[in-house]
Amino acid sequence: MTTDPAEAARRRAARRRHLQQRQTLIFGIIITAMLVVALVAAAMWGNVIPSPFARPFSSPEPTDAASTNVPCPPADALPAPYSEITANVYNATDETGLAARTASGLAQYGVVISQQANYGGNLEGVANIVSGPRGLQAAYTVAQIVPGSTVSLDGRDNATIDVVLGGAFSEVPSPEETAVDPEQPLPPPPGCTPVPVPSDPVEDEEAAAEG
Repeated sequence: MTTDPAEAARRRAARRRHLQQRQTLIFGIIITAMLVVALVAAAMWGNVIPSPFARPFSSPEPTDAASTNVPCPPADALPAPYSEITANVYNATDETGLAARTASGLAQYGVVISQQANYGGNLEGVANIVSGPRGLQAAYTVAQIVPGSTVSLDGRDNATIDVVLGGAFSEVPSPEETAVDPEQPLPPPPGCTPVPVPSDPVEDEEAAAEG
């Protein structure tokens, strides 16, 4: 079967037109998309529309629940005499001998060391001084000679405190390097929560007997 040369030429011309139309459509879509992107970028640059990348990075504000975890020292309390402070020293780092060395440093001030041991966990900060309501005066007194430490509260009923040493701790400064005014009340940290100090049962019994 023979093909008319004119018919074959007509078909080839039709295919070329179809290919050109398809290429024109594709290039038209690409150019239109590029123009839209350029217009949006120009609008963002001129602050006509907000840019999703111009939002400042921010951290959430501390909540009231977080601030209530920090107890205040007793109102107008002066630093406790070091000889009346009993402390446990715990090492929450991988450094060997840190608890013993720190206990010796605190003992130079007159702090009574009850025990020293490793802590079951790690602490990233300098130190966390844990006490019950009766030990807050002692806790904040020791916090003055361990710069960068924090104070937290638990439910113990005595005045013994725990000094938990973290990875940022170095050493206890010598008494000559620490300026603690025994007549200056212990400063409360910002946002702390007042904690009622329970009365001493022995003192209550003595007051009742005197009454």
